[in-house]
Amino acid sequence: MEVREQFALTPVEITAWLARFDEQNLTALIISTCNRCELYWYGDGDHEPAFREFARARGVADALPLERREGAAAIQHIFTVAAGLDSQVLGETEILGQVRRAYDLARAAGTTTRQMDLVFSAALSTGRKVRRETMLGRHPTSVSSAAVDLAASYQGGDLAGCRVVVLGAGEAAEGVLRALHARGATHVILVNRHPGRAAALAAAWNATPHTWEELPALAAGADIVAVATASARPVVSAALLEAAVSGRQDRQVLVLDLAVPRNVEPAARQVAGVRLLDLDDLQRLCCPASDAPSDALADAERILAHEMMHLDHSLHGHAAAPRLSELHRLGAQVAAQETEWALDQLAELSEREREVVREMAERLVRRVLYPVSRSLRLPEEPLRPESPTPESGGKPD
Repeated sequence: MEVREQFALTPVEITAWLARFDEQNLTALIISTCNRCELYWYGDGDHEPAFREFARARGVADALPLERREGAAAIQHIFTVAAGLDSQVLGETEILGQVRRAYDLARAAGTTTRQMDLVFSAALSTGRKVRRETMLGRHPTSVSSAAVDLAASYQGGDLAGCRVVVLGAGEAAEGVLRALHARGATHVILVNRHPGRAAALAAAWNATPHTWEELPALAAGADIVAVATASARPVVSAALLEAAVSGRQDRQVLVLDLAVPRNVEPAARQVAGVRLLDLDDLQRLCCPASDAPSDALADAERILAHEMMHLDHSLHGHAAAPRLSELHRLGAQVAAQETEWALDQLAELSEREREVVREMAERLVRRVLYPVSRSLRLPEEPLRPESPTPESGGKPD
């Protein structure tokens, strides 16, 4: 967590970084979520030094837990990420939208290539297919819903009588409100610095909006406090929570910090009567593999393998296109030259016979080039001549 929160980039920061790559005519795509910061590029250049320079600027250069993947391994990784198989909660639904937004930002900045477009379009399509065709999609989950499930377990499985305070009005906060509503929570308070936004979101999920200034009093009466704002620094202090639990008997307050960077001061862990859980704790307590539906996971992995094979064919075809164009141009040139030579030797031929010679040369070149073209697009397929088709009267075209 201490490292990841240094790499939590806003869309504005990502756009600025992409602009620098674009100025140097370099490709780049950046995914930054609460669980990852990833830099993708295509070509012979190496962006790792730029990434490490960025890390040094953020003060985490010495112990940077950097993982690097290239080629097929990198492609497999983004497919796994988009499908929700590399998330803190297996099959989470939010990551697909996050990958889509990262791809849209890179395309808008002009830092993708045709190859990157093929890869990310296929990864997003595969992510949707996994959700549509496996049990992971029939039982959608997210970090927010997992956090609410965990909170319910601490409350004996029932949230109906619990007083819950939610801070924030973004995607994660709305996810918490949605999960609380599904769990039957009836005493839910939404706190946000923008009253209009809080009122609209609260109305949608049967919550009560309150102002930020009321937070100390609201926290004092809460059983659960879920914090998910876009702030780059803590908005809930240890002192505020200490004051909130002072005077309580045995009743503890559960605080869920679902933000990166963290929204609750880590020192709150030391406050008696406060149980603070952040996203690292959620990862530990709700490990994706702990109760993963093995059949759904196996189905998802089969879909990934199948879709990656199709992508491999598309990439081979795209890489082969310039060579194929040149090959067919040369084939047409050879056919014309050899036809001219043959007709010079057969001056007595009728115009119809001369036309048949021209057509034979063209068809012969096309028949020879067809398996070569297919082999270049799908190199694992052996060369073999095209079989005659009924439509052509037994004469291959």
